[in-house]
Amino acid sequence: MIDYINFCIGTAALTISTLGLLQVLISRHFEKTVKAFFILFFSMMVGGAFFSVTDQYLSMYRGPIYARLARITLFWESLLPAVIILLLTAFLLYSCGEPDWRRSRVFHVTAVIGAVYCGLLIYTQFSTQIYSIDENNIYQRGPYYPLLLVPAIFIMVVNVIVLWKRRSSLSRKQRIAFWVYTVVPTVSMLIQMRFYGIYTILLGSSIAVFFMFIMISMDQTEHYYRQLQENSRMRTEVLLSQIHPHFLYNTLGAIQSLCKTDPPVAEKAVAKFSRYLRGNMNALNQEEPIPFTQELAHTRLYLELEQLRYEDALQVCYDLGCTEFQIPTLTLQPLAENAVRHGVRGKLSGRGTVTISTREFPGCYKIVVTDDGPGLDPQQEHSDGKTHIGLENVKERLRFTVNGQLDIDSVPGKGTSATITLPKKST
Repeated sequence: MIDYINFCIGTAALTISTLGLLQVLISRHFEKTVKAFFILFFSMMVGGAFFSVTDQYLSMYRGPIYARLARITLFWESLLPAVIILLLTAFLLYSCGEPDWRRSRVFHVTAVIGAVYCGLLIYTQFSTQIYSIDENNIYQRGPYYPLLLVPAIFIMVVNVIVLWKRRSSLSRKQRIAFWVYTVVPTVSMLIQMRFYGIYTILLGSSIAVFFMFIMISMDQTEHYYRQLQENSRMRTEVLLSQIHPHFLYNTLGAIQSLCKTDPPVAEKAVAKFSRYLRGNMNALNQEEPIPFTQELAHTRLYLELEQLRYEDALQVCYDLGCTEFQIPTLTLQPLAENAVRHGVRGKLSGRGTVTISTREFPGCYKIVVTDDGPGLDPQQEHSDGKTHIGLENVKERLRFTVNGQLDIDSVPGKGTSATITLPKKST
């Protein structure tokens, strides 16, 4: 009867874990690291459930061959749930804001405890003190069997302490998910200690992992749509920061002057101005990164319009080592505008050079916009309370859209350099 119950438990756990793994693989709204964690969670659960079902099948047969196979399956059936608990610690630390969780002391402590558990499992292969499987394939618990559960309980206690101390770093759904996964397997473990022979830990763990997946999935989906709204807001703010009245008035004034002195050039200027405005408007509906050449063409239009106003006082240089990559829309042009307004035009002479360069590296692409102006403080604010041409918005758009970054390096009296770094895996 017990063997039949355990076989049903193993089958149910295997089904739940397999469905969870398939769901994770097809999910689109998961952050890459979170998705990787759940792939590991469910893969371990599938493995543990598979070995459990196999173990129950082998328990129906007698003989030394089946006994040796049973020892192997039971070893892995016992090891994988412990690895899952260790993964939970890593995932909890990551969710609490520790991306480099491998260096955390908490993780080191749980890893040591996990190593002790692995040592106990290895010890069981050469001793009958914890559990044993005789030559007739009969399983028996030894007098020190509870020792096998102590390391897992210690890791759970560590997780509870971390969860309680850092609960403010988690969303409500995350807290519920981690509490359920902390409590349910622990209760299952105590039940299994009390009722000999029934594998409640496996079922409890699989249910807890699936519940955690559902809650985190809901949280990730909400985050995904909040991010879309935030990206939309930032696109609007960047757009508005670039078509401010002074730029419109000055450009139209320059075109008006050209209409009197050089009508053919004025006609070309109107066409460029029209394409520039159209490019800004189109950017509002652009969710995904665009080819760099497209963003560069938009930036060229802006710089050519500024050269209408400043003529030879504004020089533009292009040093393009590569162009075959993608970039979030409205990220290069704001940097060029910042270089003109606060770099070149910030000099006493009002004359200077803006340089746009690109380079390819083994793991990333870099776009650098430099000027030879007086330098600036990236945190300096305008009189209207806004930071320089949406630099913060550009940083956020790069981070949210392609996991890129923007670095500002400014030296007083020598100029400013703005560097966009785009990881290749995200471009």
